[in-house]
This record gives sequence, C-alpha cells and structure tokens, in this order.
Amino acid sequence: MKKLFIMIAASGLLASCSNQQATETAATQAVAQDSTGVNYVVDTTGSMLNWEATKKVGSHNGTVNVNGGALSIKDGNIVSGNFTVDMKTIKNLDITDAEMNGKLVGHLMSPDFFNVAGFPTGKFEITASEVLANDPAGNTHKISGNLTIKDSSHNISFPVKVTVTGDEVTAAGEVVINRLQWGIVYNSVTASPADLLKKLGDNAINDEVKIKVTLKAKKG
Repeated sequence: MKKLFIMIAASGLLASCSNQQATETAATQAVAQDSTGVNYVVDTTGSMLNWEATKKVGSHNGTVNVNGGALSIKDGNIVSGNFTVDMKTIKNLDITDAEMNGKLVGHLMSPDFFNVAGFPTGKFEITASEVLANDPAGNTHKISGNLTIKDSSHNISFPVKVTVTGDEVTAAGEVVINRLQWGIVYNSVTASPADLLKKLGDNAINDEVKIKVTLKAKKG
C-alpha cells in the first residue's frame, strides 16, 4: 500500500481541472514587501491545504493544516503575504480502512516523502501579485511565491480568487507542481530506474501533485 501514494498536497487549493493552471518552477525570488496595505491575519480554523496525487492507475487525496500566516491588502488586492503549514497534520481522505490509512500517512511522513521529523513546516511566501481582468474562471489575481517543502524552495505562479468582505478576506487557488523539484523522487514514473519501473507497473507514482489552497484571514 505504501506504493499507492502521492502528495503534498499545500495547502487548501480549489477549482475544477478546467480552472487549473499548471506552472513551471524556478529559483526563489525576493519576497514582496509592502507597508501601505492593511494587515490580515490568517484564520487557521477557516484555512486549509488540500492535495491530490496519482499513480498510473488510481489516486489519493487529503489535507494539511494551515497553522499561520498573514496577508497585506491594498485597494482590494493582495500586495504581500505568506502562510505556513504543519506537515505533522498530513491526512488521507480516500482510504476508509483505518490500518491502511495509517500506513499511507506514516509513509508520507517518512524520509521517502516529506521527512516530517526533520522538516515539520512548509511555507509559501508571496513574491509578486498581478491583477487579472475578465478571467474566465473567475480568478482575480495571479500570485507568485516561493514554496518551501523540506529543504527546497522554488518560485511558482498560479491564479487565485480574492474576495474582501468587511474585515475578512478569502483567497483560493489551485496549482500543479512537480514533486521532483523538491527532492521527492520515491517511485517516480520518470525518475525511477527502468528495472524498478517494470517491477512497479501501475503502482509507479506520477510526478505531478495538485495543491488547492484556501485561506481565510481577518483584519488584525
């Protein structure tokens, strides 16, 4: 069952596949700084990162808790911000058998995947924010930022929908990342040796992981 995996998964991230925008990752960039916006503190009870990963046949999905962060809003737009996730809270949502569920989650936390004991926190730091006009999926911004998983950081970009209502702001978006760029190579469908891939068959794990982030923040 260990080979059925796939993750992160990030947290949080929304939309259907038709609204999803895959992105290429690059080296990290300078984090956005802005002192003129209004600060909103991330509400951890209303925020979540969701993940979905696939193998050649089948998939798994789950969540990781958001445990902190802040957004700076100016004229209804995100100008800077960040959030962190507690990797110790990785959950699987599709396996109903408790024992098998626990085995998968334990494997995800192991050095084969996220090495949670050594790297208990993941984070995303905004480096740029671009307003989108007339986006067919209803997204309002294109957000770029440095995503840190384990000891690796890469800059990614993806569309989000930002809504400001009174003293509350919500931001939701979805992105697909390539786990290999964060050093997560276990049973990779592209990085595994040919003899291992032949042995794995349909249990080889795809490199792409869908992450859906939903953030709720309150003026603070």
